[in-house]
Amino acid sequence: MKVDYRLTAPIRLHARFEIRGFTALLGRSGAGKTSLLKALAGLLPATGSPWQGMAPEARPVGYLPQGAALFPHLTALGNVAYPLRAKTRHGQARALLAELGIEALAARPAAALSGGEAQRVALARALACNPEILLLDEPSAALDAATRDQLVLWLIDTATARGLPALAATHDPALAGLADWLVLLADGAVIQEGAPRDVIDNPGSAAAAALLGYQNIWEQDGATFAIRAEDVTISGAGMPATVISARHQGRQLRLDCALPRPVTVLADAGAAGELAAGAKVFLGFPEGRLKRIG
Repeated sequence: MKVDYRLTAPIRLHARFEIRGFTALLGRSGAGKTSLLKALAGLLPATGSPWQGMAPEARPVGYLPQGAALFPHLTALGNVAYPLRAKTRHGQARALLAELGIEALAARPAAALSGGEAQRVALARALACNPEILLLDEPSAALDAATRDQLVLWLIDTATARGLPALAATHDPALAGLADWLVLLADGAVIQEGAPRDVIDNPGSAAAAALLGYQNIWEQDGATFAIRAEDVTISGAGMPATVISARHQGRQLRLDCALPRPVTVLADAGAAGELAAGAKVFLGFPEGRLKRIG
C-alpha cells in the first residue's frame, strides 16, 4: 500500500512511503507519528491517498491508540463486541478472543487488565470489523521490557498470520528491527525507508543514524560518520582519548571520552577493567562498523 498524506495541523507534515507487511514508522516524540496515524484513520483533517474524503467509520482500518483506550466500565468481551452490531456480536467477540489465545480474559473488567493484556484486548477490538490494515500507535510504550518483547512478537505474528498489513508508530529501534519494512520520519517528512537490516546498516543521513541508535555521529573532511557505542573498541592501539566519565550500565561499562571530540563507548565491564575519569585509552573504529554517510 502506498501512502501520500499532507497535514498542516497540529504539525506540518508530508509523508510519502509504502506499507509492506508489518511496517514500523520510527520517529522521535513530536515528529508527527500519532498525527499521521490519526489522519489515516480519518480522525484528523489531511489531504492525500488512500481514503481522502472518506468518513472515519467508512475507512477499512483497525486503529489501536496509545494506551489501548479500552472502555473501563466494560469487560474485555464487552470491549471487543462494542464495534459489532449483529445479535451474535458477543459470540463473535468470544470466538475472536479464543482465536487470539486470550479467551481467559473475556470476563475480566478492562480496568483490571495489565498493560500487556489491555493491548491484546485492544487489538482484538481493532480486528473485530475485519479491517484491511492495522494502525498501531506506540504499541510497546509503557510496558516493561519482557512484556514489550512478547507483545511485539505477538502483534507481528497475529498480523502476519492474517495476511494483514500493519503500520506501527514507534520510537523504539528494537521494535523497528523486527518489522518487515522500516520508515523513518523526521523534520516533517519521510527521510528513509527500506528493509530494516538495510536501513539500520546504511543510514542515509545524520538524522537517520540518530533515530537508529547511533550514539556517535560527527563530520570530518566534508563527510558524516557514525558508529554505535558498542562497536567502538578499546585496545593497546588506536586513537588516543581521555575518559571523561565512567559508569556501569548493566554488564557493560559506559565511557564518555574526549578524542578531543566526544565519543561514547559501551565496553564489556570485565574486559575494560576499572577505568575512571582521567584515564588514557586508545579507541578503535572497526572497518564495516564505522558508517560513512554522504
